[in-house]
Amino acid sequence: MKGDKNRILVPCFMTLLLFACAEEPKQSKKEEESVPVAMNGTCPPHILNTKENNLNISVLLDLSDRIEMDDQVQKDLAYLSSLAKAFLTHVKGKKLLFLEDRLQLYFNPEPSGKINEIAEKLSIAFNKDTNKDYLNEAQNLYDQLPSELYDSAKADAQDRGGYPGSDIWRFFEHDVKDYCMDDCHRNILVILTDGYMFYYKTQMVKGSRTSYLTPKSLDGLKLDGSDWRDKMAEKDFGFIPATNGLQDLEVLVIGINGENGGAYSQDIVESFWIQWLQEMGVDENKIKIKNADIPKNIEKVIFDFILNK
Repeated sequence: MKGDKNRILVPCFMTLLLFACAEEPKQSKKEEESVPVAMNGTCPPHILNTKENNLNISVLLDLSDRIEMDDQVQKDLAYLSSLAKAFLTHVKGKKLLFLEDRLQLYFNPEPSGKINEIAEKLSIAFNKDTNKDYLNEAQNLYDQLPSELYDSAKADAQDRGGYPGSDIWRFFEHDVKDYCMDDCHRNILVILTDGYMFYYKTQMVKGSRTSYLTPKSLDGLKLDGSDWRDKMAEKDFGFIPATNGLQDLEVLVIGINGENGGAYSQDIVESFWIQWLQEMGVDENKIKIKNADIPKNIEKVIFDFILNK
């Protein structure tokens, strides 16, 4: 009887062990899928495996004196609306389970509380639990709220006695990796700026490199002939790299304006930016620089860049 009892217990034990082992992968998978996607952190395999289809779009707004011109503000508003359209077109084309996409706004230096409140409303994210009605709401937000943001920025400038400028260089030095990049997404940074970079607290010179560029400083470089590229390379003109390791970042710069300079100013400013971004690690094929063109033309550029056409 004792031997029979052991023969009964052993099969039962093995059955329980096999059952437990069979159940374990299911539990692990469930736990794996419940792990939230974190900036600069790990993400579930079903998200990581579709990384290139998960958009993490950051928009850096240059709220310097460039927005004194109403024409430029209207263009910016149209560009932002087009960005939202392209982003939402991408989101609508995905299956609900694989939604892990976000669009957010940034500034440097930090603006007033009201501007931050508006920016928070314009920071939108979609995942598998997002209500479909939010798609229409998100587009409406980008069609309506940015004008309030620019009005507030102008009002702040009047209260302060002028625009503080936009510290794009410091944003790249301190924030771009933390705010705009993570391992689970295709990381895209869109910058709305005229291309001139200046902030009164960030004026550095290292040899022939600087952390700023203004129409006046550009004129001082004497790059006013058709051989400006050769001179720029020979004298090593350009921006001081603010960081490195940006290989997983794509950058679209919109609004470059060389009208305040000479015949080659537009091209020179674009060259400064391209060289700077490449020296910080951004792939040359993932950089696009555009002037302040009419919104209809820029919308096509935005769609092509965002949707990889």
